[in-house]
Amino acid sequence: MAVAAERQEKRADALYAPLLSANAGHPNGWPVRVIVSSQTQARHNKAVWAPSHLISIRAPGTKLLSMIDLPAGRHLELLFGDATDPDEADAAKSADIEQAFVFIDTLPQDARLLIHCLRGIGRSTALTLGILARYMEPEDAAAALHGLRPEAKPNRHVTGLCDAALGLKGRLAKQALRFPAKVWKPAKS
Repeated sequence: MAVAAERQEKRADALYAPLLSANAGHPNGWPVRVIVSSQTQARHNKAVWAPSHLISIRAPGTKLLSMIDLPAGRHLELLFGDATDPDEADAAKSADIEQAFVFIDTLPQDARLLIHCLRGIGRSTALTLGILARYMEPEDAAAALHGLRPEAKPNRHVTGLCDAALGLKGRLAKQALRFPAKVWKPAKS
């Protein structure tokens, strides 16, 4: 049984290839090991992906279907909808982004993070883009997100909240407009 668990651990580690070789910007040096998906994909692949930490995004009034069983300190549930209008009742708020960033700061160096949302991947890819932009330039963060999810179409409102939280003055929001993209081309200077 121990051998099978060790093999599973090695497979999961291979799926979470670090995006950075070193990350001095993170309190624990987490090199950004992340998978971003929909809830359905997360549920179907939970045994193979075997995350050590999880961020689940769902709208108020929806249910988180049987997911990965992790202790509360390793699972952050965010409740906001896929609204793009900040005035909608279930739209994400800046406090949601701050809560996610605080959670990210607690990750140990060897953490394998899965970020998923219910009904599509707009919110999860937007939050992932914001997380990546904490540790790299917006252009590089967008290229990294494309490598993780080429079909990403980050929620514009969530991306704007991440942009504001990071003080990027629209640079991250501008990169989000480049999605979805079948082929990633470096931004023109």
